[in-house]
Amino acid sequence: MIGVHDLGGMHHLGPVATGDDEAFHEDWERLTFGLQMLGAAVGDWTADEYRHLIELMPPAEYLQTPYFTHWLTALEALYSSRGFVTREEIRTRQEALRNGAPLPPPPAADSQVAEHLISTMRRIAFEGGGVRRPEVPSSFSVGDRVRAKTLAVPGHTRAPRYIWGRTGTVVSYSGVYSLPDTVAHHRGENPEPVFGVRFDGQELWGPDAEPGTSVTVDLWESYMEPLGLLQTEPTS
Repeated sequence: MIGVHDLGGMHHLGPVATGDDEAFHEDWERLTFGLQMLGAAVGDWTADEYRHLIELMPPAEYLQTPYFTHWLTALEALYSSRGFVTREEIRTRQEALRNGAPLPPPPAADSQVAEHLISTMRRIAFEGGGVRRPEVPSSFSVGDRVRAKTLAVPGHTRAPRYIWGRTGTVVSYSGVYSLPDTVAHHRGENPEPVFGVRFDGQELWGPDAEPGTSVTVDLWESYMEPLGLLQTEPTS
């Protein structure tokens, strides 16, 4: 979808602040990260569904809130929709925190959930989570010149807007992975080959781009088309 979250490649947004290597600045950010890791282990949602919920945030709210607020917004929706917690329980705890009232005690730890969490995190850490899918025939090879499609997608996609319609070169092959555009909306995995495509800076930002710059983007096969098969304008 086209939304305010897709800021890559846009001009005149000011400098990017650098120099701060801290991942977390407040305790609630650490807890939010923990909730994300727990959800990855015990929830039945995918990263693509999670990302799409962040994309649905009102634009002004998205731009005015910190990074981990985006995470928390999606996690509240996912945990409540799956029955781990209710919206009323979330509101009750928020009001208690605001008013300085004592919080209700947390539920007793579930040993089976804890063991499942630990085993899942070990699998992700040491086996890569098993996200790669079996090989399928591909239409592209390293060295091919391609064009990123201009996508009319109402939902989630991993094709950033700033490359739409731009030409690049396939520089690497990553394997076969589930298509985020369908996974995010429970329409099946539809696995496709994924390639690294390099776009020259001047192709993306015009002749004033810094010489020698390029951006390499991982693209699913359906996000691009071969230059040799594109339709051309008829000649007179």
